[in-house]
Amino acid sequence: MKPWTWLRIGAALQGLGAVLHTIASMDSPSRGPAEQVVFAAMQSFHFQIAGVNRSHWDFYQGYELCITVVFAILAVLIWQLSNLSREEPRLAVPLITTILVAEILLSAIGWEYFFAGPGGMSILIGACLIAALLGLRKKEQPAFASSRAAKAS
Repeated sequence: MKPWTWLRIGAALQGLGAVLHTIASMDSPSRGPAEQVVFAAMQSFHFQIAGVNRSHWDFYQGYELCITVVFAILAVLIWQLSNLSREEPRLAVPLITTILVAEILLSAIGWEYFFAGPGGMSILIGACLIAALLGLRKKEQPAFASSRAAKAS
């Protein structure tokens, strides 16, 4: 498969992850008495920070929404990199590598602090990015060889 195809698959998976995260964040599971106490405490304990009054619940919900935005932007960036990888593969490689590092870190965080869904999704996206990078490297080999030969002469 072509590198740009792998990137588009990765972008689609990242987009799906953004949608699923948003749905999961909006889902309000039935809470038992112990959970009700924790969420009530998060909502009722307010504190001053940077001149505004916030609760732990505000931060909890804000971080949920921030992650949705980050996932959506990553999906768009990976899709845009699929186009760049076709036109300027050398320019795409460092950007793909940067997003791959982010996906590896997101996977580790997902497995450690959440559950298999987030960690597994990041692994799948990372695998697509690795496949794209390997394809770009393979595609660039003749170009690298000819540029080295030109420099040697």
